[in-house]
Amino acid sequence: MLKKTFIHLPKVGPATELQFWRQGLHTWEDFLKAGKVRGLSPLRLEMLQKELASSLKHLENPDYFGRRLPFAEHWRLFEQYRPQTAYLDIETIGSTWPHLSVTVIGLYDGRGFRQFILGENLADFPEVIRNYQILVTFNGSQFDLPVLATFFNGWRFQQTQIDLRFVLARLGIKGGLKRIERQFGLERPLDVAGLDGYDAVLLWQRYQRGDQSALETLRRYNREDVINLERLMERAYELSCQRVLAPLAQ
Repeated sequence: MLKKTFIHLPKVGPATELQFWRQGLHTWEDFLKAGKVRGLSPLRLEMLQKELASSLKHLENPDYFGRRLPFAEHWRLFEQYRPQTAYLDIETIGSTWPHLSVTVIGLYDGRGFRQFILGENLADFPEVIRNYQILVTFNGSQFDLPVLATFFNGWRFQQTQIDLRFVLARLGIKGGLKRIERQFGLERPLDVAGLDGYDAVLLWQRYQRGDQSALETLRRYNREDVINLERLMERAYELSCQRVLAPLAQ
């Protein structure tokens, strides 16, 4: 989808992008070969072609496109940069947002899963996350990432973000993570199926009182939150592509 995208170009919005597609300019390469484009002056065409040539040169740098695409369109980066993508979810305790204590961070990259636990290895997280260029969360732009930035004393994420809450909402799929998982047929193991964020707080408190099994349950709960993000991202990407490209069939 990325190389079909034109809305990262100056003064090109969805309507203009659709007009390009309808003229048979489905990819950057198509546009670069065009001698003329309906609706564009020769000067404007030359300028956009230079921008696309620059896009090709920066194809290995997702941040280049993350800074040029609207936040709501970051989903377009997923397929191109999937090997550099990580899925993230946190558990917290406290009552004053965003000044919460982070208890567990789950991180998955489609190949391996890691957890960072308060009192064990949580301080390793900022170094590990630098290995990734795209972050996928559910409501992370509103919760997880601001909380982590505060918890780690103003540390800032450099990665381009895809927030599934908002990607799915544009598709008409709304609600909490667990509800949306069920809509897509994702089932959690019975021992964590009914747990929510409040239960995660209670489990941490039990662990703090010496119940090691509570931490293990919390870890399994967090793991489900994170692992399922990949499957939701796959479906959100597929459905978003269909939504954007649907007018071409009309």
